[in-house]
Amino acid sequence: MKSLLLMITFFTRIPVHYTYDYDERDFIKGIKLLPIIGLMIGIFLYVPTLLEDYFHRLVLIVFIWTIYLFITGGLHIDGLADTFDGIFSYRKKEEMLNIMKDSRIGTFGVIGILWLLLLNLSLSYYIKNIFLIIVPIVGRASALLSASISSYARKEGGMGNAFIENCGIKEGLLGIVLSLVLGFVIGDSPMIASLLATFITVIILTKNISKKLGGMTGDTIGAIVEISQTLFMFFCYIAEIFIR
Repeated sequence: MKSLLLMITFFTRIPVHYTYDYDERDFIKGIKLLPIIGLMIGIFLYVPTLLEDYFHRLVLIVFIWTIYLFITGGLHIDGLADTFDGIFSYRKKEEMLNIMKDSRIGTFGVIGILWLLLLNLSLSYYIKNIFLIIVPIVGRASALLSASISSYARKEGGMGNAFIENCGIKEGLLGIVLSLVLGFVIGDSPMIASLLATFITVIILTKNISKKLGGMTGDTIGAIVEISQTLFMFFCYIAEIFIR
């Protein structure tokens, strides 16, 4: 329970009381619970769609992603912006890592955020409402998958180091299996295909980022969370087109 509460307080803004002192061992134990955190977020995203008979769909979609930003506190979007600023600077590895540590946002960071939000808003409009439950699960499962096949890029330690170095193949597979099981329960064959396509793309992205930076960081894992969610919705959208 301590690990679950710690994950909720660290990765979301859901108001829960964590009365314990921080213990890295609890954090490490809680890593495998990330898809459960994704499920919690997914339920928050899905509930507003039940009001679709009373509000225009576009308004609901904007409201849903506003809820997402509020719940996550923009934690992973911040990582996406830092990753874009670093990688698209086309500098040497150490310079990229230093750019990513800068608290100021650059041009590519802004472009990355706008690209992400516009895609999320447009893709959410066309996919089935029930798929929104799976979207945050995919993001957190992708984080586990990415961390499980990479090493930490920086010399100094940190929260990102604790996450990446303690996330192994077991945790990565657990995230994939849970996503596929939930996808099978509430989705259909196209959703399963979309999940598999997303995870394959995450592996490719992780390898490419690791090649540029010499590994992954907390920022790049955050970027993987956000990008994988968008990729999943894109693959679901493509699947819907072919079904029609």
